[in-house]
Amino acid sequence: MAARRLPPATHRRARPGRERRGRPRSAAGAPVKRRHPIFRDHFTLFAVLAVIGLLAASLLAQGNAHFYAGKTFFQRQTIWIVVGGVVFFAATVIDLRLIERASYLYYGLVLALLVLTLVIGTSPTGEFKRWIKTGFFNIQASEFAKLAVIMALARYLHGQKERLPGEDEPRRGEYRARDLAKPFLIVMVPLLLILPQPDLGTSLMLLFVSVTMLLMEGVHRRATVTALLAVLLVVPVAWKVGLIQPYQQDRIWLWVDQDWDKVDEDTGKVVETRTTQVEQAVWAIGSGGLAGQGHHQGNKARLSKLPEIHTDFIAPMLAEERGFLGVTVLLFLFWGVVMWSLRTAQDSRSRYCRLVAIGIGSLIGWQVFINLGMVSGMLPVVGLPLPMLSYGGSSMIMLMASLGLLFNIAIKRGRL
Repeated sequence: MAARRLPPATHRRARPGRERRGRPRSAAGAPVKRRHPIFRDHFTLFAVLAVIGLLAASLLAQGNAHFYAGKTFFQRQTIWIVVGGVVFFAATVIDLRLIERASYLYYGLVLALLVLTLVIGTSPTGEFKRWIKTGFFNIQASEFAKLAVIMALARYLHGQKERLPGEDEPRRGEYRARDLAKPFLIVMVPLLLILPQPDLGTSLMLLFVSVTMLLMEGVHRRATVTALLAVLLVVPVAWKVGLIQPYQQDRIWLWVDQDWDKVDEDTGKVVETRTTQVEQAVWAIGSGGLAGQGHHQGNKARLSKLPEIHTDFIAPMLAEERGFLGVTVLLFLFWGVVMWSLRTAQDSRSRYCRLVAIGIGSLIGWQVFINLGMVSGMLPVVGLPLPMLSYGGSSMIMLMASLGLLFNIAIKRGRL
């Protein structure tokens, strides 16, 4: 009896380099349950929880600012957090290649807004030009310039991989002084549009973040020294021509000489001393002790006089109520977000994503460092909010967009 032939196999072999479709299986053959990328990376999960914790602390802080100083920004901050959440989720699903290609476009739009701010901008006192008023809200273009510079600088450096034939990327230290002309312009153009608003804090942030990105990317020592000297030359020129406003100069003198008092030339009376600003914040921080005074138990007479308690000087209020332990928890959450950004940069497959992750992480890290140094008297007061905690719609939307982009890079391993 002839042996029965088996029918030929009907399934196709998988092409080389292409995995067979279907649910993955374990070594024993059992199907493996797919998990969302956020749960596969514990660092990313921790960072998301840290951001949620910081946003919750922001609402708590705004409620306290209303209690101590009558600053009624709790409801508006809630609205901005909701809007920021929508922006965050939108930034997580957009194709990274589209974001990379649109970097220069976004940079150009922000430059246009900065120019428009100098033309029709306003401020609560009417003395400065910092916000563009619309029918429903105010736009602070300088906040969006932070992310615009990060994206444009990353886009330019990403395109430089074609400079070395036969290599995927330039070697560390390959960039020299002549290679930094265009990156210098990318940073200086928005910076020179922001200084006259005036906004010294954001201008410094653009410098610190861009230098951090260049150093992490790999810049020749001579080029680094040249760039730093160029920045140092800009400072006295800006001081002399009036780009650094008189009140900003007074704040710097107050930091340099703690016993310096500003005297009115006409009346001879002291109009501003260190006590009026920084010492109030330092006393609030010191009175918090280890565990703080408790919820709504701070010195209302002192905190009500603290300037900008809902924005730049929100940290002293939190320190007085929550003490050293509460501030340590906040610093730990910020540390987790910054380390997550560096971890994301390390795992990124493309230079653009790596540089964007470094830029966002350095933006948050530098801003926390400068704000806390400012309110504790270790640095001069330059006007810089505490990320995610201080009140501000433009700041909140920019930060949530940045974190959404960072999350997008993290779950896709920085693949364009």
